[in-house]
Amino acid sequence: MSERLWAEYRAYLESLLPVRGEASPEAMRLMREASRWTRKIYTSEQALFKAENGTPGIVGSHGDYEWLSMVDCDISDLIGLCPNVVLGRYLAITSIDSGSLKLTEQERAEGWWTDDAAKVFRGTSWSSPEYRDDWKVAYSPRLTSIHRLPNETHDECCAGFDEWYVFEQPVPPVEMEVFVNWGGFRLNDPKYQRCADRLWEQLARLAPESYIAVGTVFTFATRNKGLFTSVVAAFSTNAE
Repeated sequence: MSERLWAEYRAYLESLLPVRGEASPEAMRLMREASRWTRKIYTSEQALFKAENGTPGIVGSHGDYEWLSMVDCDISDLIGLCPNVVLGRYLAITSIDSGSLKLTEQERAEGWWTDDAAKVFRGTSWSSPEYRDDWKVAYSPRLTSIHRLPNETHDECCAGFDEWYVFEQPVPPVEMEVFVNWGGFRLNDPKYQRCADRLWEQLARLAPESYIAVGTVFTFATRNKGLFTSVVAAFSTNAE
């Protein structure tokens, strides 16, 4: 059911090219129904994985990165349980509520910044990459607190479809593809292998310490093995 509905919705989007117009009420109905079925499937698969492996969610690895995928979790949960994921690090935010983070004057005064060279784009399987003038990566200063981050200061954050990259050092502005807005995307799903391959290529190229995304599921990936162990343990303890 979920796959059929998503296929019908994708077919609708393809019919809008070259301009992706506003979704019709019927298309929105299909998307909501597909999302509900997808969530039920993902919840059941996670429960089975947890029962068989004793982990808080589905885990895996790719190259230098280990990853955790969960339902019913967000960025605030992660940094509340494991503040070391972001403390002393630098953020590059590519998506907040499916759009770009609009920095306030106070955030800019505190050292947050954007750059015209740091565009965000969305790839599709049927067209050229999609750009918009207002889609830009938002970069943070070195973080000394888990408070006053966008998950606390922007109401639209953590409403879903947020994507953060965490770096150990300041990084230059660069174009980045956003993946979290693909409905249903998760790293262990063969249907999204093309998206996963592009994400892994981007992680290999940019070498962030960690990747955090909240879309249809919550995803945390890191090449810091000690940090990954701490995150898995924290979520396991919190679920007890």
